[in-house]
Amino acid sequence: MIWERIYGRTQLVKTLQTAVETGHVVHAYLFYGPQGIGKKTIAQVLAAALNCQDKTRACGQCPSCRKVFNDIHPDIHWIMPEGKTLKIEQIRAVKKYAYLQPRFGRYQVFILAHADLMTTEAANSLLVVLEEAPAASIFVLLAEQAALLPATVLSRCQIMAVPRLDNDNMISFIQKRAHVTPEELAIILDGAEGIPGRALESLNKTNWLSQYEQAAQILAAVVSTGQISQQAAKLAESEELEVLLDTILLVLRDILVWQTVGKVAQGRLERINLLIPSWNADQCINAMQIIIAWQRKLQNPVNIRLALENLLICLKEVGLNANCSRNSL
Repeated sequence: MIWERIYGRTQLVKTLQTAVETGHVVHAYLFYGPQGIGKKTIAQVLAAALNCQDKTRACGQCPSCRKVFNDIHPDIHWIMPEGKTLKIEQIRAVKKYAYLQPRFGRYQVFILAHADLMTTEAANSLLVVLEEAPAASIFVLLAEQAALLPATVLSRCQIMAVPRLDNDNMISFIQKRAHVTPEELAIILDGAEGIPGRALESLNKTNWLSQYEQAAQILAAVVSTGQISQQAAKLAESEELEVLLDTILLVLRDILVWQTVGKVAQGRLERINLLIPSWNADQCINAMQIIIAWQRKLQNPVNIRLALENLLICLKEVGLNANCSRNSL
């Protein structure tokens, strides 16, 4: 059954499965949660279940299901942002198709990825079709922050938060996809924070142990050397800069945990042992807030090398005297 593709969200699956099997499907769903939580998988599974040719269960094997999972189903429409927003022209196109009959399945399904990036005009246009939704059209909105959508749009949707996976489910999820050592597993779990997409990104891109060591070395070098420009230039060339910054955050968090409760996994403690005397709890918190602020800036067009140089200078000041402003970026 295709519902098994939605990993570890038993209650959410039960709710959707019951709605499909009993025919009590609403015309608009909103699934929200952080990037990588699995919203697109849920939308795809729901679209397949709605159009499965075996009406008693979502089989995953019929021609309709195969078309959905191969992204070639003529009645499943993915609407992605153009640039940084979902624009009113895109919603107008959705409205045009929404009133047509499905060509292959029972429903047309319109999946609006990053629905929280809709412009005000686009949201108002969508509201019109949600208020008079065609019988054979289902709208699935995906968002990181549901609160960014207008209350009028939210009121027309069945809103479902996509929960993070608990530790046992995350372990099972990771171990089914790769062989990792217990130490690597612990690092991936801490970095993923219950978000499957983050775990997959780590498995696909990075040797986490070497990344953890590199992150610890960067923090040590920031405080002990004066070669900030050279370090920034080298980091700017990294293809895994975002992952590396997340790992630096993990290193700082480990130091903070050690400073406050005195407990860190042994393998990681060995890698941060030399850093512990240089970073107290306040410095760790300050540095983490600075990095998080910089990560937000990374989502916009910036000169990465210059921004990294600024970041490293501020981390150096924090590491030396904890007097750097948390908002200096």
